[in-house]
Order: sequence, then structure tokens, then C-alpha cells
Amino acid sequence: MPYTISVKPFLTEDIVPLHYAETIEILLCNRLSGELLIDRRHFALKGRQVFVIPPYTVHSNNIRPGDGTMHVLKIHPAQLGHYLNTEHIFHLLGTSVDQLQYDCPAYDEVMAVVEQLMEHDGELARCLPHLIDLLRILSRHTDPHRTQSGQDRFRGSSLQELIRWTNENYARKITIDEVARMTGYSKYHFCSRFKSLTGMTYLNYLNSVRVRRACLLLQQGESVQAVCRATGFENVSYFIQMFKKIRHVTPHQYACQHRAAELERG
Repeated sequence: MPYTISVKPFLTEDIVPLHYAETIEILLCNRLSGELLIDRRHFALKGRQVFVIPPYTVHSNNIRPGDGTMHVLKIHPAQLGHYLNTEHIFHLLGTSVDQLQYDCPAYDEVMAVVEQLMEHDGELARCLPHLIDLLRILSRHTDPHRTQSGQDRFRGSSLQELIRWTNENYARKITIDEVARMTGYSKYHFCSRFKSLTGMTYLNYLNSVRVRRACLLLQQGESVQAVCRATGFENVSYFIQMFKKIRHVTPHQYACQHRAAELERG
């Protein structure tokens, strides 16, 4: 299928660092508390909301525990292209995927389509008309002043490339001087440029990536010491300090909370 749908509960805090994807990502949020960052814009979560994230748009989220849910629909334009040309459809509708409004007000309409896609999951012939309906709904809510969202570039290296590089190298020692040289800026201008594009410092972003990876390893039962070594932190004390700053609990407390949540989930 040229799309995927998942439903996420939030029994524990969910923090996802800056990232991007090749998909059109549609998030239907219901009774969530927290914040989304999409292309430098901050959105507070409350009630029922729909967010549309075009391909290659840098985004992150910080969602607090609660009884709310998020339906995540990811459309793969390359795979869908075997049946429908999304770029051409949006052109016929008078817009482009890069101009879709991030905070779409059409929750009920979008949810109705998602429910149809879930009901007929695996039946591509029945789902394609619903996908066209979805593109039509999204095309009614655009930001005509925004083009090629998320495509701001460093000199000789895109923000997306830097995010990919960080995710590949987080486990080793990384210095600001090294990253600045790689992007072609002085240390000062790199720090200024990165913060202007993302709203955070590169060091804070790097630590968020490392802590996110640490959470996955802790979920697998790895020890705090082993996780510290595997995620690039200088020592256990600093690892615990950064983990608690970002997740508001120690690594050990996080592991215990995860085990308790898994038992509750059955």
C-alpha cells in the first residue's frame, strides 16, 4: 500500500528530536498535551487538531502522557505515483504540497477519510478514491506565502543532510568546531544559523538525539552504563544529567516506567 496508518497512545512522555521524511505526514491529534515544532513554527496541542507535514520538512514533537491518541497517516508519493501523481493532482487543485497549511482546520473531514482507509485497509482500488478526497480536502487549506518549506540550506550542506549526519554519528564525540567546518561556517555563524532554522542550539539537538536513542536501548533492557557508552555521552554522570533534563526522570526511572507501562498494556 502507498500509505501507512498507525494509532499511537501516550502512556509515557514522547519526545522525538528534529527529523524529516520523504512522506506526506498527517497527524490527527485528539486530547493531547504538548507541542509540535514544524519548520520553526511551534504548535500547542489541545482538543482535536490536524497537522500536515510535507516531505523533507524538519519537525519534532514533545507530547506529555495522557489518555489522548494520535492517528498517523503517512503517504508515500513515490509509491503512490504508480497509481496517482500527487504533484499533478495538487497542481490541478491550484496549489502544491509545499503550500499545504501545517495546522489544517478540517479535523472531521480528514478523520472521516482516515476511517474509510482503515476500514478498507489492503483494498487499494477502494482506497484510491478516498486518497483523492483527502488531497482535495487538504488543498482547501494552504499558505500561499510559503514555498519549498523546510528547504533552507547551510552553505554547501542542507539542514536535512546535517540531521542525517548527526543521526549516523551521534555515538561518537562530536564538536561544534567539526560540524561548523562541515557546513562551511565559522563556529559563531553556524551556531547562529542553526538556532535561527530550528529554534534550538545544535548541542541541545545532539543531546535530544542521544537521549532518544538511549530510551530505545533502555526499553530493550540495556544497563545505564552500557547505554551511556553506546550513545556518545562523556560519562555516566553527564548522561544522567542530560537525560533527566530532557525526559524529567533518570534513565533508571525511565526504564522502570516503561516496564510498568508494558505490563499495564498487557
